[in-house]
Amino acid sequence: MKYFTYIFRNARRNPIRTFLTIASTGICLFLMMILLAFFDMREDATKANRVFNRIITMNATGFAGMVPIGRVPEVSRMEGVLAASPYGWFGGKYHDETMPFAQFSVDADSVFKILNEFRVPDSQLADFKANKDGAAIGRRLASDRGLKIGDPLPLKGDLYPVDMDLTVRAIYDGPSNRNLRMCLFHYEYLDEALKKVTMSSAYGGSLATDSARTSGNAGMIFIKCKNADVMPSLSKKIDDLYRNSEFPTRTQTEEAFGKMFSDMLGDLQNAIYGIGAAVVVSLLFVAGNAMAIAMRERTSEVAILKAIGFSKGRVLFLVLTEAILVAGLGGALGSLGCKALCDVVDVAKYSAGFLPVFYVPWRIALLGLVVSLFVGFASGVVPALLAANSSVINGLRKVV
Repeated sequence: MKYFTYIFRNARRNPIRTFLTIASTGICLFLMMILLAFFDMREDATKANRVFNRIITMNATGFAGMVPIGRVPEVSRMEGVLAASPYGWFGGKYHDETMPFAQFSVDADSVFKILNEFRVPDSQLADFKANKDGAAIGRRLASDRGLKIGDPLPLKGDLYPVDMDLTVRAIYDGPSNRNLRMCLFHYEYLDEALKKVTMSSAYGGSLATDSARTSGNAGMIFIKCKNADVMPSLSKKIDDLYRNSEFPTRTQTEEAFGKMFSDMLGDLQNAIYGIGAAVVVSLLFVAGNAMAIAMRERTSEVAILKAIGFSKGRVLFLVLTEAILVAGLGGALGSLGCKALCDVVDVAKYSAGFLPVFYVPWRIALLGLVVSLFVGFASGVVPALLAANSSVINGLRKVV
């Protein structure tokens, strides 16, 4: 601790070089924290779903396949089911926005029994159920678009040949790590609109070709189970029931459903990790080069320190500590600064609907800080060893 002033003065001896080293480390780690947090956050959200005892039934061929709406009451009557609702993605555009936020057609009577982590005032929930054109939106979505109870919410159909002229009837709230940017509206309202149009004229194809976008399609079935023990048997029972039908199903837990999306990003995730490794190596070279130049400029000074009694170990300590200090400052600014920014600023608001929520977990921020300290240590080892083993006589003779 008694050498800290000396180390700190050495670090700022060339302020421009020190600033650039800290800035390069901080910026690289800031960007890496964003990317790593994205994948880690998705994993957190997926694992968090397991406590809600929910399963999702979809068409066995994928999202484009049809799940007949008549299956919702059939599933809801099965033993072990507390509630079931259609859950169809609408994907409409709000005004001039190019990226749609999450919009689902649901059964208004059961959806909040299934999504029971969300809270809705009783009066608003009753109003939402009573009005077929009503919509229940998340608190953050309402804040982002400046919407309040009674405001119109027009959605221009993109996947579907119909527009939804909705009215905000309820605003739900919930835990900060849940999706508070959804819009839930009555399935019946969408289905009635689809019945008024013919898919053949809208898409220039047959009804069979576009069956997933015709009336009578639930999209998916969102199911709340009594407990986790019945989920495997219930999933098998549902799939066995419709296995030989025109529209076979695949039923999985909500956690597995979320993991399916993460698996789609598998190659991208590995690529990000590879880029992260390359960034760390690049930082090693940048920080190492800065320390090597600094030690070359201080050859005579190191010789004087050794001449007045500083041991090799103490010189090694001084140089290594300086390297770790500079890299650590960059890491603190980059990783901890990234977490602080994401905690204060709602970054997801600026993702055009791609991210319902975004935050940097502490373990990711601390990982970034540890990486910066490692970069400082690794980049300072060679210059520190050279300084510790340098000749006093040659150092005093050298003119830099």
